[in-house]
Amino acid sequence: MTKTPSLHSDVLIVGGGMAGGLLALLLADQGLTVRVLDGAAEPVWPEGAPALRVSTLNEASYWLLRHTGAWQYLNSQRVQPYRHMQVWDHDGTGEVNFDVTEAGAEALGWLLENDHIVAALYRAGTDRERLDWQCGAPVAAVRRTPEGWRVSAGDGDYSADLVVGADGARSLVREAAGIPGGPRDTGHHALVATIETERPHGGCARQVFLESGPLALLPLFDAAADAEEGAGGGRHCSIVWSGWPGFIEERLAEDDDAFARALNQATAEVLGPARPVSPRRVFPIQERHASSYRAPGLALVGDAAHVIHPLAGQGINLGFLDVGVLAEELARVRQAGLPLADPAALARYERRRRADNLLMQQAMRGFKILFERREPALRWLRNTGLGMVDKLPPARRLFIEHALGRAGDLPRLARPCQSIMEP
Repeated sequence: MTKTPSLHSDVLIVGGGMAGGLLALLLADQGLTVRVLDGAAEPVWPEGAPALRVSTLNEASYWLLRHTGAWQYLNSQRVQPYRHMQVWDHDGTGEVNFDVTEAGAEALGWLLENDHIVAALYRAGTDRERLDWQCGAPVAAVRRTPEGWRVSAGDGDYSADLVVGADGARSLVREAAGIPGGPRDTGHHALVATIETERPHGGCARQVFLESGPLALLPLFDAAADAEEGAGGGRHCSIVWSGWPGFIEERLAEDDDAFARALNQATAEVLGPARPVSPRRVFPIQERHASSYRAPGLALVGDAAHVIHPLAGQGINLGFLDVGVLAEELARVRQAGLPLADPAALARYERRRRADNLLMQQAMRGFKILFERREPALRWLRNTGLGMVDKLPPARRLFIEHALGRAGDLPRLARPCQSIMEP
């Protein structure tokens, strides 16, 4: 997708994943010239069985994708809404259940493959004349010059009024700017796989807290079942099983029968006996948080700025909020006739996002510690806490507001409005 021959653009985004792709659309819609440099090949539409890498999108992310037009390009048969949520402690009596009817929403969230989201963003980008999205363009160097930032990729040496790092946890842009960003080992590894269950998942996202760590069962699409039984008729789930490295490596080494036995014991066969239907993959879970989200002429979004424990599935939702807020601040800059990389605007972006992201990171760290401790007093505390959330309406509303992404300082396009600057 090459439309802009000039090597200079208003905004240069390094990284064409989910966060970078969404930002590119939002900024191109403001009339800015935008270039995306991405080392990956041109996105392709996923086919066949669900991919292992999936994301949970909340309502705020849904509206951001809707307002860019990317949502309309998604294959609806590969989008799995979930309208129920169940969280419980395997070793206690604490349990929380939520239903979409009390949320006043279409869904509590949606499960999509990461590649599917990127493909839809890329397809929507073909409609933007001022967007140049270059795939297969790995960045070789990012350097600061007296004239501003220069980014080398392929045979080009690119510049922009504002450079944005959306290039993931090991961000080259963050490193070039000299911004510290971790990592911090959480002591957990995560195993991901696709499983098939005896009973339909019912469009319910489930998570059980085990002594070894949290295990999430996330409902996936099943085109054949959905056609006959509705969106909750599928029997495929994506699992994310987090735990101590030795424990997770044991699960990885097991054959399918042994792994199924361990899985069924961990879930108490909440959906009947389950079996793996995909390879298993394991990765270490590390936290990162950049000491700053900005430098002169430069900003960081998504995993380049922060990475949290996946137990609540909020990683990409936080990244999308970064993108929405940054786009909103840049719109204000242009409306005021100020330079695009105005330091005050980048400071406002950082102020609006960094504290919220840090709070979420600390909350996930606290949940992990609380549920992996075995002392009777702490076990009583967490079971009592889950019971209170389940029974007290104010606590339930607060939990739902956060799960939907309605809490905090939301950008306008993370809500059902029509304009980035709508009053």
